[in-house]
Amino acid sequence: MKKHHILYLAITALTLGGCSSAGSSLANAITDPFTPKEGGYRQLSNIGSDEFTRTGLLPGAASKIQVTDDQFINTPNHVKEYSSRDSIQIGHKRQNAFTALPYVLKNAANQEIENGVLEVYKQSYSAVVGAQLHSRTEPGHQATQTRDFYVRSIQGEFTSNLPTQGIITYKGRAMAGSDNKSNGLNYQIDYGARRGHGSITGLNGFGNINLADAPITQNPHGHNVINGAANSATHGAGNYELGIFGPQANEIAGKAHFNNQPNKEVGFAGGRVN
Repeated sequence: MKKHHILYLAITALTLGGCSSAGSSLANAITDPFTPKEGGYRQLSNIGSDEFTRTGLLPGAASKIQVTDDQFINTPNHVKEYSSRDSIQIGHKRQNAFTALPYVLKNAANQEIENGVLEVYKQSYSAVVGAQLHSRTEPGHQATQTRDFYVRSIQGEFTSNLPTQGIITYKGRAMAGSDNKSNGLNYQIDYGARRGHGSITGLNGFGNINLADAPITQNPHGHNVINGAANSATHGAGNYELGIFGPQANEIAGKAHFNNQPNKEVGFAGGRVN
């Protein structure tokens, strides 16, 4: 009888422990979908400079940018201020999706010179940041409303050792404003020939965009990039540039601009599909 009693106690303890574990798991299952998970490219680094856009998110070394993010839970009004050598954490942002972050740009005298929304598109190894302007202010003047859109940052973990053969296709997203985005990036790189070309479709006001065949080169920082001619069915001739990112040339990210539409740039990013 004593043996049966001990066995009953052991089974009861295990059952209660299992219930506790199950309850904890159930609680996690309920709350975890609403808890952002870190992953992919984690931060926008050194925001005052950029290999592609030169100045990055800031027009000058003494400029500052205030960013509003609901995930800033310990700051007044969910706002943080950054200077040129700071990094903006984006690890909790969704991958392969756009994140909109309202911003205010200030000059060295702490005067507002621009406000709008940063459109952040984050992948596993790279990110593209566009600025959808709402207004621009010259010191001593009233703010002027604007809908300009500029690609302010392209960054990531550059591919050091490129494939030496094979054709890799990249597909992804493009943006030319907060209300102008598409799934129409298609780009191919022939790593044997070390050349790439592609297209962007689906952006309002641009028509089909051709990204002409161009060679892989190295920029002054020693990173693998492609610079080539771009052509918009609507806006005509321009240029594009992109970087290759990830340990296995996993991603591309870049921008295009057009001579007849200098205040509407196009940002794009995509991942390999083969």
